[in-house]
Amino acid sequence: MSNATARGSALIGTSALVLCTAAAALAGVAAKQLSGREHRASYREQALAAGRQIAVDFAAYDYRHLQADFKRVVSESTGTFKSQYASQSAGVQDLIIKAKAVSTAEIASAGVVDAGPDNASVVVALNRTVTNTSVPNGQKDSFGIQIDMRHIGGRWLASKVTPL
Repeated sequence: MSNATARGSALIGTSALVLCTAAAALAGVAAKQLSGREHRASYREQALAAGRQIAVDFAAYDYRHLQADFKRVVSESTGTFKSQYASQSAGVQDLIIKAKAVSTAEIASAGVVDAGPDNASVVVALNRTVTNTSVPNGQKDSFGIQIDMRHIGGRWLASKVTPL
């Protein structure tokens, strides 16, 4: 084999190695970007699911098991919101029981405002019906809330609820 042929073969081999390395690097970058998008989508899906459940639990209650209803919201909460909710719900408990109030809630729509690995914000529109001794056939209303959440211990917890 001549020197020119050997150099040509070496050049082709080196070029092939460089192309393979570049292709592998590009594939790695593409996989990392796809993985990042999948993680962001996962945060959004998880936050939305948690926000929807928290919204319904926040708006629905039944005087016959009111403590369990309030406890559920407290368990889905964190920080200042958790302590404020626990305090305020204890303050209205006697009124709800006396009025034999029942509130049912359905999600009209919901969406993610923002979501990352540690924080998320979800907006939820609810349709609610409240029955009590004064309105035995029920009173319907619709309202929206924004729920700011933190991802703690593998769970999305409400850190702030703002009426819209």
